Amino acid sequence: MDADLTICSFAGRKIIFMVPLFIFRLLLVIITIGLVLGAVLIIIRYWFSLKKQPSGHAVQGEEQKIILPLRLQAYERIILFLERISPNNLIMRMNKQEMSSIQLQSALVKVIREEFEYNLSQQLYISLKAWELVKNAKEETIKLINMASCKIPETAPSGELIKNILDLAIEKERLPVNDAIDEIKKEIQKIF
Repeated sequence: MDADLTICSFAGRKIIFMVPLFIFRLLLVIITIGLVLGAVLIIIRYWFSLKKQPSGHAVQGEEQKIILPLRLQAYERIILFLERISPNNLIMRMNKQEMSSIQLQSALVKVIREEFEYNLSQQLYISLKAWELVKNAKEETIKLINMASCKIPETAPSGELIKNILDLAIEKERLPVNDAIDEIKKEIQKIF
């Protein structure tokens, strides 16, 4: 076998190796193939790891499929709550001829609080601003009923309380219930 002189430089010194030329070239080819195969394996592994991970859009789409109906149901329930505590609707549902004004006042306030408590969980699905308007509508409606009740004796018939409630509601140009309903409707329109 013929040996060729191979000169390599290492740390500034020239080193002379006696290696047959074909072995040197064979090693060079093997190292090159190994590097290429290693790079290909790394790329394939990376590609498969990307394929296994769900894309952000797919996860968002799944979340939307679950959350959107819940949000719409929450908006629906809050609007229903607000409509039910509107003074006109509340009086129509709760008034009984034999009730005194104090009994009617107590029943109206009790129903508002119970319905609000029933719908407390809906705040998870609506904006903070809308929820604050809903709470304000509840408090202002209770306040309106209590103010109307203060103007008449406790033993007065329920009809007098109804008249006072409706008069106070008319005096206000816009009830907080209406403001809350409008805000909820705006939020629903933003979704679509």
